[in-house]
Amino acid sequence: MEQRILYHDEPGPQNTEATFEAAERRIRELGLTHVTVATDTGKTARAALARFRPAGCKVVAVTNPPGMKLPVSGLHDYLPRFQEHKQALLRRGVAELPASLSEAERAALEREGATVVRVDWQRLVRFTGSNLGDLDRVGVATRVAFTIAIAAHLAGAVPAGVELASLAGTGFGGGGSDTALIVQSAASYREWRVLETLARPRVSPPSEL
Repeated sequence: MEQRILYHDEPGPQNTEATFEAAERRIRELGLTHVTVATDTGKTARAALARFRPAGCKVVAVTNPPGMKLPVSGLHDYLPRFQEHKQALLRRGVAELPASLSEAERAALEREGATVVRVDWQRLVRFTGSNLGDLDRVGVATRVAFTIAIAAHLAGAVPAGVELASLAGTGFGGGGSDTALIVQSAASYREWRVLETLARPRVSPPSEL
C-alpha cells in the first residue's frame, strides 16, 4: 500500500485547510465514522464540524479542564511566525490565553452537534502509564493528536476497536490544526496504535512536557 504524507514547511494554523483536506480524503477512503479534534476556543472544532459531519463522522472536540490558561510568556518563539504572534499579544497587553473551553463555549459547541470531552489528565496517566511527553520528539501536535484520541475513548466518546482520525495543532501557536493521524483505539493502552500519519509539520517546537 502506498499513501501520501503531507509535510508542512512550518507548524501553525495556516495549515488547517490542507490538513483537513488530507484527513477528509482518507476518512472517505476508509469509511471512518469518528474524528477527534483538539480545541481551546472552539474555532477549530467548528471548522471540523462543518467539514466532517457531512462526511458522516461523529466529531469529538477535546479540550483541557475548565479554567486552564497559558501565560503568553510561555508561548513558542522558535520560529518568526511564532515570535510575531507572541509579540503581537504582548503589545496588546494580553498576559494569558485560554487553554480550554469555557462552560458556555462547551454548551454552544454541543448544541451545534459536537461531542465535547475534557481531558481527565489523572485518568489518562493511569491508563497510559505516562504523560506521553516522549512523543514530542516526533512532534508536539503528534503527541496532542494521540492524546486527545485516548482522552475521547476514556470519556466514552470513542469506542474501543475502531479506527479514527485525530487532528491537532502545534501547541499554543495561534490555533488551528497542522497534524492529522489515523489511530486504532483499544480497551488496553498496549493495543493502541498510530496507523497512519496523514499530515504534519516537518519541524516542531521543543517539548512542552
